[in-house]
Amino acid sequence: MLRELRGAITALALVVCGVLLAVSYDFGVPGQALLQSLRFHIAAALLGLVVLLFASRAWRRAWLFVLVFAISAGQGVAIVYHQQEPRTALAALPTKPLLKLLSFNLLTGNQNGENIARFIAGSGADVAVLMEASPIAGHVEILRAVYPYYAGCDDGSRCGGVVILSRTPLADITIESMSGAWLNRLVIANTTIDGQKVNIVAAHLVKPYFDEFAAEEFAKLGATINRLDGPLVLAGDFNAAAWSATLDGLIHRRNLLPGPSYPATWPVRLGPLGVPIDNILSRAPLVITEVKALDDAMGSNHRGLFAEIALAAS
Repeated sequence: MLRELRGAITALALVVCGVLLAVSYDFGVPGQALLQSLRFHIAAALLGLVVLLFASRAWRRAWLFVLVFAISAGQGVAIVYHQQEPRTALAALPTKPLLKLLSFNLLTGNQNGENIARFIAGSGADVAVLMEASPIAGHVEILRAVYPYYAGCDDGSRCGGVVILSRTPLADITIESMSGAWLNRLVIANTTIDGQKVNIVAAHLVKPYFDEFAAEEFAKLGATINRLDGPLVLAGDFNAAAWSATLDGLIHRRNLLPGPSYPATWPVRLGPLGVPIDNILSRAPLVITEVKALDDAMGSNHRGLFAEIALAAS
């Protein structure tokens, strides 16, 4: 019986190792980007199987899988380290607080629109980036009292459901499509806060298993960022974690900086054990000094993010 149990656990561990191999190397297999966002969750599953192997006294197998776990987890940690290194260096400079930003996928069809609108209005955010914003369509008067300037559509459903709300005037507003999968899910604008111009880019990308569309959208997003000069904040629903190859590539190619942590945003029921597929990124001299997920998703299937962003001395 014990031998059969060891065999079953070993077989499962081998399957998980195969998945981790697909996470670590790009074989061009559909869905790999999705697996990359789940890198640490898959590694945790392997670690659980390792514990069972140790408990069943399959020592050599257990240590072999520990090695695989260490390699995969180490690769993920290295990705995070290389993202954090320039952010840490910038944050070490003298900084002054500049703006607070809320990023939230509200979920089309959410029935809590009025409560969400009141929450946003009282959040203290200087800028709010909303995806699937149709739930607030009937409650814009609540928001206009605090955020008289907006980019996107009043009802939050047309223009791809992506909206930027701002306390300060927005200029050079552009609404674009990143691919043919969904239209008008990229909104670009700039605003001036305390004399500092800031570019705001709001994006809602397709799910990662739409491989060709996802690659096209990340390329379009990168090209958009590249043409914008000066300090920049990028926020939205990327349907990918920062350590996935697509988002990590965008971060490095466009000199973007993550926040000091990667709060889980989806699925809501997993809380802090979920996946950070919603992200806020900055470009120097802006640095995100704090980012946290909202405790209450208010009926959405994503937890919103709230970030404090500072201007570093040049």
